[in-house]
Amino acid sequence: MMLVLCLAALCTVIAGCQEEAACPKAKDVKATAEKAPAAAVKPAPAPAPKPAPAPAPKPAAAVAAPALGPFKLAKNWAEEQGFVANWLIAGTFPNPGDRPDNTGFGTDYLKNYGGEAAFTPSNGMEIKIDGGAAVKFLPYATTGTDIIFGDVAHLKIESNQEKILVYCACWLDADADKDVEVRVGSDDGYKLWINHQLVAEVHEYRAMEMDQETHKVKLKKGKNLILIKVDQDTGEYQFMLRVVGADGKEAPGITVWN
Repeated sequence: MMLVLCLAALCTVIAGCQEEAACPKAKDVKATAEKAPAAAVKPAPAPAPKPAPAPAPKPAAAVAAPALGPFKLAKNWAEEQGFVANWLIAGTFPNPGDRPDNTGFGTDYLKNYGGEAAFTPSNGMEIKIDGGAAVKFLPYATTGTDIIFGDVAHLKIESNQEKILVYCACWLDADADKDVEVRVGSDDGYKLWINHQLVAEVHEYRAMEMDQETHKVKLKKGKNLILIKVDQDTGEYQFMLRVVGADGKEAPGITVWN
């Protein structure tokens, strides 16, 4: 019995040695795996930068409407000649105070646009008034010879509206240098500039009549800018302007643009 047990133990030892001798590579692989450092994990590539947004397009500059013309000088029912019937008109502007101290007459409402003397209007040009309101120079043509401001639709003047003023402008296109007379009638007063020069300043409260003032002017060949500022206290509100020779007849070779 003892002999049998000894033989069995010996066989177990021999089998274990054979198994260990047969797998030396497995041990080496395991040991190598334990000793080898872990492979470094590469970071994900950074995302490509987004392209900068395209700049917003600049708003297009306002383009003035083309001037209208040429127009002929007009005549009235009595065959009196040389009236300017086509104008650019902007308003209304405030004319506060009581006569004779209405302050709008002496206020330069075009100061932010070069000032009254240096100002050049254009069809559709917007003028901002202190306080946020704005008005535009827009064309108007009378069917007669008098510019009655209550008939100018874009001015939106209410019946018997008081203490206001407007600016009117046009160009006299002369075929040559020439001496003319610019004759004005107004209700109420006015300031008149021709080619940026102050020609007249009439601060009166009156009814309109034809040719209340006569201004002798030398027009240059080509376009000559006329700018007139007419104020209103109370009552009717209008003016007329005509371009004639010394004989009171229409000055030849002149057309009107507005």
